[in-house]
Amino acid sequence: MPVISVTDSTANPCSQSPQVCDLCESGDFQVFALRGRHRMKLQTVICQGCGLVYTNPRMSEQENREFYKNRYWGKFKNKTVPDERFFRRRLPKIKPILGQIRIYLRPGVSVLEIGCGVGALLHSMRATVASDGTFIGIEPHQGHAQFAREAKQLDVRTGLLNEISHELKPASFDLVVMNHVLEHTPSPTEVFLTVKNLLKPRGVFVVEVPNIEAPGSRLSHFFHVAHHYAFSSRTLQRLAQKTGFHSNRVAALDGDLPGTRLNAIFEKLAPTAPVPALTKFLRDDPDERAAALLRYERWYWLTAASLRKKVTHWQRQRL
Repeated sequence: MPVISVTDSTANPCSQSPQVCDLCESGDFQVFALRGRHRMKLQTVICQGCGLVYTNPRMSEQENREFYKNRYWGKFKNKTVPDERFFRRRLPKIKPILGQIRIYLRPGVSVLEIGCGVGALLHSMRATVASDGTFIGIEPHQGHAQFAREAKQLDVRTGLLNEISHELKPASFDLVVMNHVLEHTPSPTEVFLTVKNLLKPRGVFVVEVPNIEAPGSRLSHFFHVAHHYAFSSRTLQRLAQKTGFHSNRVAALDGDLPGTRLNAIFEKLAPTAPVPALTKFLRDDPDERAAALLRYERWYWLTAASLRKKVTHWQRQRL
């Protein structure tokens, strides 16, 4: 794979300039793919410093804001005006993560969900404690946020995290949840730092993202414009290390295929807690990550994984 420096302006076919890695701030990367879903021109790279897989160049903050407020739900989900049927279709999708966080849903809990969509998970969390607590959602799409407010009586603020966070009291939440949302953000580092500010001491941050170690689809489908980052267990833990969270757990869980979900539970340390000595940051080897992706692609086709995925998805929807 060619290794490219951020200073090499001729290396990227896109009009925007390449960007440094959000995780380790390295400007060196190897190009892994030049096309994404629907054959769209999309450069996916692997950071030479830490092994993070990400889109480069990716959307600017302004482009990202416009995309998620106005285009994402129509482009990828074909649902700009949600209804009750769509809400109920979301319920099976949130059951796995609801099971993971149920232990934290005690009466009086204060919860923030970032990227809550129509509110399926937020509504289910509230029902778990019979509405005894504070439940706030953030959703950039006006139609989905409005459905959550009007149809489900949820406190959902319309906007992106960096537009809404100033409205929220620092150190006021017991639990913050991002369910397949972190990979959509321009800067996961900024997200973690903002969440850290909003959590109470010993508060918990639950994150679930697609697992780059088991993409669960052909790579030309897995890489797409809506996902700016693809995390492994090590790069996700490095993000926690970088921003001062303690990793309680990072585990690969099954989705439609084995190990496709990466579920993590991070904890904000109490002010009096000793900060663990950090000898070195975790990293992925970029060459091994590239080789592992190619091995997975071969496995996906040789084992007819696409057919098994359809069957598993159908079974899960019925349940």
